[in-house]
Amino acid sequence: MLIEFNVQNFRSIKEEVTFSLVASADKSLDNNLIKTDLVRDNLLRSAVIYGANASGKSNVVLAFSLLKKLVETSHMFQKGSKINYFPFKLDKKYLSEPSKFEIVFIKNDIKYIYGISFNREKIIDEYLYYYPAGRRALIFERKDTNNYRFTINRKEQKFISEKTLDNVLYLSNSTKLNYDKTAEAFDWFQDNLGIIGAADHPKLIEYTIHKLNEDEKMKKFILKALIEADLGINDLSASFEKISIDEIPIAIREQLKAIISDSEGNLEKMDITTIHKVLDEMGNEDYVEFDFEEESEGTKRLFSLIGLWIDSLKNGRVLIVDELDTKLHHLLNIFLIKLFNDPTQNKNNAQLIFTTHNTNLLNLDIFRRDQIWFTEKNPSKGSTDLYSLIEFRPRKDKNIQKGYLAGRYGAIPFIGDDRIF
Repeated sequence: MLIEFNVQNFRSIKEEVTFSLVASADKSLDNNLIKTDLVRDNLLRSAVIYGANASGKSNVVLAFSLLKKLVETSHMFQKGSKINYFPFKLDKKYLSEPSKFEIVFIKNDIKYIYGISFNREKIIDEYLYYYPAGRRALIFERKDTNNYRFTINRKEQKFISEKTLDNVLYLSNSTKLNYDKTAEAFDWFQDNLGIIGAADHPKLIEYTIHKLNEDEKMKKFILKALIEADLGINDLSASFEKISIDEIPIAIREQLKAIISDSEGNLEKMDITTIHKVLDEMGNEDYVEFDFEEESEGTKRLFSLIGLWIDSLKNGRVLIVDELDTKLHHLLNIFLIKLFNDPTQNKNNAQLIFTTHNTNLLNLDIFRRDQIWFTEKNPSKGSTDLYSLIEFRPRKDKNIQKGYLAGRYGAIPFIGDDRIF
């Protein structure tokens, strides 16, 4: 479970911003809460981020994505490899300052705090704390790149630190070297944090296909979700078909392998057939097969999401989605959100975070006030501010959508009245 995420000096984010899934004292929509003894307050099952174009919504998602990728891959860096570093560009001072991330999460009923600061050349600071038996303890602390402090397993950790390059995260390298105290935190990034970008990606459809064929129970869950979404689909089959590459010109063969090959280097294509139930003139049931490409863009989008959606709910993952509303009807958005907010569907405390422009979701019958967040570009600094609706303390009977569009909470574009022609 995610508790909090802090970001500083990353893309449009200049000063530190905090995104929190810690619930406020708001008494509404009790089902939207995760109740746990591991933190003082309840946690939120979901949160939505609004904001004008170029206000920084996607940069919050990209910050999560960059941290996840660094943790998962930095142990593979060679000496001198450059780190993906994107400082705030509108203040020259920040171009030489490190980017800073800190994340607080729960893995296997233990709370962790992990933080890093870095520039293009090296990791500057890094630390990992955890709370065994509810008390804070240090696993490791790293300052000025190579100045480490350990309070447990000192000899083992000292050996690992001496094998950690300046541009490599100690969390990643120590896990690679089988140090169990960091492995749990590493596994949270790898197994419990999923991120979906705004653009459609074939890998999402592939993931759903794999889940459909994983076992009959998973197929049943996915098919039931598609039926509940009222897409007209009654059944489906999906698999991968091997493709012969003998007749493909050598010049493009390797490029194709990089795009559509499986783990063994074989070319393959996705074969998806949907089945729709119809009634003939006599009222008798009939079933008609459709190729996946004949389905609507909204159906394709939902199919691409649903595998990861069901898997996240089943395994209690944190799922972050940029522009959830892309190609989806408003009611399909609500359908997907309610799967996370409903404790009878979300039994393993999965969490959903997403960005959207769909103001119809600004409804206090769907979200609590502390679940609604905004990004706004600071007009004097050009930097992103991130804040929650709860800061405005609107009454529970307020029309939040109307107030947002009227500019009461900021985070909307300021469009001039001047004529273009």
